[in-house]
Amino acid sequence: MSDSITFVQVSDTHLSRTHAWFNGNWPVFLGEVGRLMPDLVVNSGDLSFNGPDNADDLDFARLCHDRLPVPWLAIAGNHDVGEAPCASRLAQPVNDVRLKAWRDLVGPSWWARDLDRGNARLRLVGLDTALMGSGHRDEAAQQAFLHQALAERDGRAVLVFVHMPPFNADPDDGRITTHCILPEPRRWLLETCRAGGVAAIAAGHIHCYKQQAWQGLPIVTAPGTSFANLPASFPPGWSRARTGYLVWHYDGQSLSHRLVEPRLFMTVDASNWTDDAKTTTSLPPRPLSTLGDLPVFEPL
Repeated sequence: MSDSITFVQVSDTHLSRTHAWFNGNWPVFLGEVGRLMPDLVVNSGDLSFNGPDNADDLDFARLCHDRLPVPWLAIAGNHDVGEAPCASRLAQPVNDVRLKAWRDLVGPSWWARDLDRGNARLRLVGLDTALMGSGHRDEAAQQAFLHQALAERDGRAVLVFVHMPPFNADPDDGRITTHCILPEPRRWLLETCRAGGVAAIAAGHIHCYKQQAWQGLPIVTAPGTSFANLPASFPPGWSRARTGYLVWHYDGQSLSHRLVEPRLFMTVDASNWTDDAKTTTSLPPRPLSTLGDLPVFEPL
């Protein structure tokens, strides 16, 4: 058996039983995973279309993930449990009800999973960015968990998953935005990861593949499988805005990744929706279930 670990990062799937606008790539992804057969699949958030206000979206997303032929884990995104109240663009602040729905239907808000194969020993850590800067009582518990997970890693390399990337272009930008982690918890996260010897941070949220670094700490953002928002011109450091996923590999010495854009993936440009309404959850105005006999993708 090879002393190496392979796992897949998928992100921003935005699955829904009723608002099934972005479900089409999921069966293709299931086939991709079936051919690759990695050790694990991790969804870095926004499993659902509108989980904060529709728990059935979370349940449907879990059922879709249960079709994966390998074990899977997920962290929550803003379309799953909401956002920190001071940056709640969608008017869906994270709260006890939304957190409970996630934990009941999908899993814990934060977790650690060890993948050990011979000399390749890796710890994956998942965190909920909605709690960061939220003032919710679970924010401190999550912080304590990360410190403990890093202190007890027993020599393993560590990859930390978050939904929102730590920053856009400037790690010292103090503005409040819904595109990245808030400034104060951002600094805590980056400094904790650096002090704890984290090998990389893996994120999602922006629906575009992007590579950054902070004081030598790699930060990799995965594309979504659901849709892209195509800007008029791409900022520096952005790749093409296309749907895809990441394959990570750890051989005991180095942690690497590659971008996969499957031939059968479709890339939906949702920028007309988001430019008009500033969110996808309000558009289109009717769920698919009201559109006559159009088929709705079922997970099972």
